Amino acid sequence: MQKTYYYTDELNDDFANTHIETKTLPEDYNFVPKSKGWKVVRLLVYRMIVTPIIKLVKVFSGTKIKNKQVLKPYKKQGAYIYGNHTGYANDAFMPTEVAFPRTADIVVNPDAVSIKFVGGIVKACGGIPVPDSVRGLKRFTADLDYAIENKHWIAIYPEAHIWPYYTGIRPYGAASFKYPAKSGTPVFSYTTVHKKRMFFKKPRRVVYIDGPFFADQSLPLKQRTQKLRDEVYAAMCERAKLTTKEYVSYVKLTDPHIADVLNNMQKNKKRAPFFPKKRREMRAFIDEMCKEYGVSNANDYSDYDQQTAESVSEN
Repeated sequence: MQKTYYYTDELNDDFANTHIETKTLPEDYNFVPKSKGWKVVRLLVYRMIVTPIIKLVKVFSGTKIKNKQVLKPYKKQGAYIYGNHTGYANDAFMPTEVAFPRTADIVVNPDAVSIKFVGGIVKACGGIPVPDSVRGLKRFTADLDYAIENKHWIAIYPEAHIWPYYTGIRPYGAASFKYPAKSGTPVFSYTTVHKKRMFFKKPRRVVYIDGPFFADQSLPLKQRTQKLRDEVYAAMCERAKLTTKEYVSYVKLTDPHIADVLNNMQKNKKRAPFFPKKRREMRAFIDEMCKEYGVSNANDYSDYDQQTAESVSEN
């Protein structure tokens, strides 16, 4: 059976399932380290750890990159690259593959640096967490400017939340485009689409690069930021039409509680459907969830699908 995610909000629903307790960043957090020692550490991490992992991920996922030649004239300067957020490891390493031979900084959710030790690795790999305070935002903006001036490539996922194998482009705001709009830095999009792959259930990822896009400096900052966002969004939507394989389906509901019930049903069904004791525990869990959220039709556990979502929604 094809996996299905149920959602109510394209802008804020997230299916990463990391369950990490996000820690508040210190007021003096250094978003882009500038010391020579840190630069050496990052270079070693990139070349000895990240690069081999990227190659392995690329081989096993069958990932291909198209139209990379448009980047060549801009390899000796800073740039912003924007991608759609449809994977875990693939999205973590794709910016580096796109920017190669340059390294890429990646704007990440604060939870990526909230785990001890792992947070240090993420930072060494170029992870830049989104700030959670006004003072932090000022430092964040200054560090992005520093990175661009030092010819870094900065990757941003404007959709913000992971939707695994999603085949469309979700609506996103223009806020993250303010940085290149203000500095006049070139912008590229990289759009991951999913293609049918012979002998494999999972699709092949094909990444299409488009650009460069430049902010129209004749417009006020707000207008040119929005225009830049719209141009990148249009290019990504056009590339998304090239998808030929839907590996995961997404169903929109009106009630977030029902969506939560159905997503938990699916998650727990996958874990242990073959043992009677586990099935009884799961049945009890489903009944509890349905009772908590006032869902009167709990449905047959062994046969829920999109039709289930529709029948639950009607109740």
